[in-house]
Amino acid sequence: MRRAPLSTLLALPALFLGACSPARPPHPRAAEQVRRGYAHLADGDRERAEVAFEHALEIEPTLPEALNGMGVALRLEGRTGEARARWEAALFADADAAEARSNLGEALAADGRDAEALAAFEDALRIDPDLPAPRLDRARVLVRRALAAGGPERAALLARARRDLLHLLESGAHLAEAHHDLGFVAWTQGDLEVAATSYGRAAERAPRMAAAHHGICASLALLGRCAEAVRACQRCLEVDPGNARCERSLSGARACAASP
Repeated sequence: MRRAPLSTLLALPALFLGACSPARPPHPRAAEQVRRGYAHLADGDRERAEVAFEHALEIEPTLPEALNGMGVALRLEGRTGEARARWEAALFADADAAEARSNLGEALAADGRDAEALAAFEDALRIDPDLPAPRLDRARVLVRRALAAGGPERAALLARARRDLLHLLESGAHLAEAHHDLGFVAWTQGDLEVAATSYGRAAERAPRMAAAHHGICASLALLGRCAEAVRACQRCLEVDPGNARCERSLSGARACAASP
């Protein structure tokens, strides 16, 4: 299953400082540095983001939003242990820091600690049901567990994952990642029509998402819509030249299209 960029998966505070309600407003300079830190993350400048959060913490060492942001910057660099320490500190400062709980859950899931991760996601969603990251990450943990299971357990886990992804869309996020993952769930359930539709919605929202175009290609090829499948795989290679999965699927779609 395709993994979203960490910058998408890791929960960031809404309006940066609007997600939490501290007992007193943060120091204005610390607040400004936090805003700058998240802006640097959005621009892909992890180093400057880390410096901005570091500066905010020099002004206000226990500011949860700054601790959360520093954890995000460290996680993006692969320093997961240090990131977890920052998120745990954020939760010590504010037990209702939903973003820090969600990010901690993502790190636990990446480490294979599914039960702890699911508990963290549940806590984050209890605090903020509209937070996108824990729903997306929880769905992915459930799908991963479903792929290792069979029979009724597999079906139940996939159904739970699908419900989480639909909730994510109801929250107003409309993430391309959610549509992509709905496509993967439908594919795994054997519903190729729904898979093709969901992958198509993902591609509409993120035209350069190669995995969405590949999902369209593979689904349509198996549905016998071979000419459409060829075009989808060609589009995948346009946005991601040399993509091995799309090259293999394009060959199969062309063979399908050439069959009498």
